Amino acid sequence: MRISLRELARYPMPSFLKGRCEPGVYGKWLHNKADTLLKRDKKRGKPYAVLATRATYKDAIHRVIAAGALLDPYTGEALAWELISTWGSSHDQPEGYKKQFALMPTVDHKHADSFEFEICSWQTNDAKSDMEPREFVAFCERVARYKNKMSEHDL
Repeated sequence: MRISLRELARYPMPSFLKGRCEPGVYGKWLHNKADTLLKRDKKRGKPYAVLATRATYKDAIHRVIAAGALLDPYTGEALAWELISTWGSSHDQPEGYKKQFALMPTVDHKHADSFEFEICSWQTNDAKSDMEPREFVAFCERVARYKNKMSEHDL
């Protein structure tokens, strides 16, 4: 898929991504993310997706990125923008292949039923699954509390 000059002008790659990925790669990634989310949201019957277009999604996602999507909002880790559009979807990948992409940026709904997005790492998005942000943070706190308690017993 090729991104037109008009598309590149409408969705200019944020300056903080210069040297980390090419404008065409960013444009293709943005297009694919918007397309995938729109189709999934329509399939799930989300009311905001009924009349939405790919451009509506691209606008919303691009705005979030342009506002400075440098860090995972949950872990504070730097997102690896150089990894976008490099995932090989073959099922024949070696063990550990997915771990290399842990900090690759992904697009997630901030809340399940809202047309509001956030950019987080793949590992966070994968772990968060369908939890609301507060549920995910509470879950992580329970895990940390338990693991800390168990390590005290090991001393």
